[in-house]
Amino acid sequence: MAAPVVAARVVLPAMPLGDALLALARQTGRNILFATSDVAGAQAPAIRARDFDHALQILARSNGLVATRLAGGAVRLRRPQFPAPRVRPAVPRRMVAPPVPPTIEDRTAIVVEASLAARAWTAGDAVRPQDALASTQIRRLPDRTIAEALGRLPGIVTLATSLEGAMGRVDHAGRATGDFVAMRGLPGTYVETRIDGFEIPQSLPYSRGTQLGLMALAPDMALQVHRVLDARLAGEAIAGTLDIDHLAPFAAKARGLRLGLTAGADDQAWRFGQNAGTWGANAGFGWQTPDGRLALTASAALSRRHFASVEQTYQSGNLAYALTDAQGQSAPGLDPAANLLLASVNAQVTRGTAHEETAFVALGWRADDRLTVTASAMWASRAIAQDVYQVSVQGGRAAGFFAQTATSAGLLQTQSVRADAHYWFETNPERDRLGMAQLALAWNAGRVQAQARVFGALGRTDRPDHIEISFWDSDATRLSGGVRTAYVRGFPVLRLDPGDAALVANPLAFPVHNQGERESETSQDHRLGGDWRVRLADDAAWHGEIGGLAVLSWRSRATAHFLYADTLPAGTTLGNSGLVDGQIGPVLRGIYDYTIPTISDAALLRAIGRAKVQPRTIDDSNANAYAVQEDRLAAYVVVGRPLADGLDAALGLRGEWSHIGGRYWLAGNDGVPADGVAYGWNRLAARYAALLPSVTLHWRSAGPWTADAALWTSMTRPSPFQLTGGGSATRDNQGVTEIQVSNPDLKAVRGTNLDLGLAWQGPGGLHLALGAFAKRLARYLNDTGNDLNNPASVMQYRAVRLIRPENGGTATILGAEASVALPLGLVAGALRHFALAGDLTLLHSAVHLENPALDRVERTQYAPASNLLLRLHYDDGRFSADAACRLTGAYIQEYGIEVPSFAGTSPLSGSALDTWVRPSRQIDFAMARSWGTQTLRLALRNGLGDTAYRATIGRYSDAVPQTILGGRQLLLTWSAGF
Repeated sequence: MAAPVVAARVVLPAMPLGDALLALARQTGRNILFATSDVAGAQAPAIRARDFDHALQILARSNGLVATRLAGGAVRLRRPQFPAPRVRPAVPRRMVAPPVPPTIEDRTAIVVEASLAARAWTAGDAVRPQDALASTQIRRLPDRTIAEALGRLPGIVTLATSLEGAMGRVDHAGRATGDFVAMRGLPGTYVETRIDGFEIPQSLPYSRGTQLGLMALAPDMALQVHRVLDARLAGEAIAGTLDIDHLAPFAAKARGLRLGLTAGADDQAWRFGQNAGTWGANAGFGWQTPDGRLALTASAALSRRHFASVEQTYQSGNLAYALTDAQGQSAPGLDPAANLLLASVNAQVTRGTAHEETAFVALGWRADDRLTVTASAMWASRAIAQDVYQVSVQGGRAAGFFAQTATSAGLLQTQSVRADAHYWFETNPERDRLGMAQLALAWNAGRVQAQARVFGALGRTDRPDHIEISFWDSDATRLSGGVRTAYVRGFPVLRLDPGDAALVANPLAFPVHNQGERESETSQDHRLGGDWRVRLADDAAWHGEIGGLAVLSWRSRATAHFLYADTLPAGTTLGNSGLVDGQIGPVLRGIYDYTIPTISDAALLRAIGRAKVQPRTIDDSNANAYAVQEDRLAAYVVVGRPLADGLDAALGLRGEWSHIGGRYWLAGNDGVPADGVAYGWNRLAARYAALLPSVTLHWRSAGPWTADAALWTSMTRPSPFQLTGGGSATRDNQGVTEIQVSNPDLKAVRGTNLDLGLAWQGPGGLHLALGAFAKRLARYLNDTGNDLNNPASVMQYRAVRLIRPENGGTATILGAEASVALPLGLVAGALRHFALAGDLTLLHSAVHLENPALDRVERTQYAPASNLLLRLHYDDGRFSADAACRLTGAYIQEYGIEVPSFAGTSPLSGSALDTWVRPSRQIDFAMARSWGTQTLRLALRNGLGDTAYRATIGRYSDAVPQTILGGRQLLLTWSAGF
């Protein structure tokens, strides 16, 4: 039995047919299925209809379409010459998704479906249509995480690592998986990420960003991006919002059973003789009563992936200027980055396993024609076991490792004269968990729509049992000279005499040095909250909306660090330690021809378990801990109406109020205040308030053109880590204690945003869109991870240096985005099954960090000057193939503030020493064969084996690089619907 139709007048102005169908579906809460190629270029007349059926009849007949009613109340629109959708007779109520046209649909979803009743209706969202990726589009290419999938949309860059939450930094990048994104030149701190309408808990310890690699790409998932925001969404997001949407219980695609299996392999792990396999399984199920009143949908996914990568890194601080003046500054006229002397080379291998689980369930009840109640819950977890093995030569641990000689020009030439061979092992495990549940009521009376929701959520990020041990000795593994390097294919390669080369090649003979340390870290966010909104509209097409939000958040962070002095007997070598369980090698033929012994995690943990913990202070127990509560309230109002034929305008105002309070531990002097420093537990209190106006304009021509303009404001609060200052104290090799203190006076970053857009929809799916935007941020806060933001020495006495975070000045980001989709059948009939698409993003940024160590004007982080996405697609209904290329320009990851120099020979600071992530390329291939409702797909990720991550100190110099080679991944997937 079809679901009852809501009896209400429908009034729509003349507009493109696709927009009219979307508006009709949203106003009435009904499902309308159509292929975009069927409505491309078609126009809808002005509509004044008595109800949904009447309006649909007018729209269909005016454009020669046939409307067919499907089980559950959905309606299918198609052209008469198209074949009818195939429905298996054994399950008459199962829905078949409309056929995918041979075009690339990266901007609008192919299927229009009613979302969860818990989510806001989309008719009044951002003026410009949001970017969306439906599950079918996601599955065409071998993306493993949400971050990687989002990186295929214009304006978004997928990051292998970032400073805002990657515990392990470059070793996190060794997983060769995209876990973070930057949008329009801003990191995740400035992006609000939501699941089914609510912001995800922020469990990363150092920022307000989210780790999007947590959730696997479930088959029933859709991803949406909003870059242009009005008062409904603009509160915390300056860059934009990301929406992760599960399938709603009343959606047509939710009916029946869906299954999927995945198998694959990692070629790098295979080369090293390690576990290389990947496997996964997913299932989805949907059910609805015959009268359409009650519906249930559920899905689950499980996967396990083995990975391996090659890493080349340098030891932090093993740097000095090669040529200096008498004051230790880089010699005049030289690029400071190119003048750096690299005094360490680390050859590393990373191996590990990622295990992911997700589950979702939603129950919907249509109490009557107007009221819908929805309850939903989801759970996601990811556990990563990662080991890093390193053979290295280090030559800059102290000033005595360098020698300086005067040149005839009055300068000093610095050389490495001493170095030690090292073997080092660490685990870099991580466990992430996310749970969310919500209850929602939606009421639709035609002109008046309302909804209310409540939710609870928890997020937790752990780094359990991070363990380290090293083997070396200042005598037994000392080289005959210092570090000398040559560069081969961009990698620094050690130049060793035969005796030193033999020493480095035999790490089994290295004696134990660091007997072992173990560290655990936990960061979590628990939330309760809810929101409401009411929308009003009249026959003249004006509309108004009011709404509000209240969220309580409890965030905490705790660490525990333990040192052991008797894990192994003195003089024990790696070879007779009982820890070695195999070997990997050569690391990289022709460059690092080392064979690296591997260590058993379990054996090391057992040895540490038998050892005695060195005495721990109260600072050791409480270091870096904080516990804060955040209270956030928001309210908004939006009013809009037509100004002229095809031109609509909306004005909005949003109010944001928040309070952050709690306590944090400032390490030092065992928690006893001294010298005017409040060691121990400290209180934190900070308040933020803002009024955020917005205005949007949208114009639809009588033809296929649309244009948009928006001026809106937004804000982003500092993270608890920035407000608490990290709460730590460290002593450098010169005996100076550096204390990171809090700054509860940090200001929120305010953003003023201007957006312009122009789009044209041609025949057969031909699409062109141009956009330009400008953002101006006041009181900018840059991303420094577990280091402080904009550190500035504010006090120095008694060998104590106090450092605290500070707001910077203004930042300006200018950008342009262009998207085109070209069905090649328009060029030649023989190419009717092919389509080509491209997206180009251009960025220009300038930021005043107001740090005396840096240039007056810097670029913002994570803002490549260009990002180009290309895709070629073939689809004849049974066989499909895709080739996709992503070309990302260089961008700054970290500013060159006080680059560590253990040698103490020269001050290393300045914009020339910014860390740049170099340009990257990734090319992916996929092909699929369909039989009815079954699809078999074969995909190759990173088909050309391009570098996963390469960063250098300095934009153009290769003197100090870090490089990750992640290899290729082959994936075979099977999916079916029943």
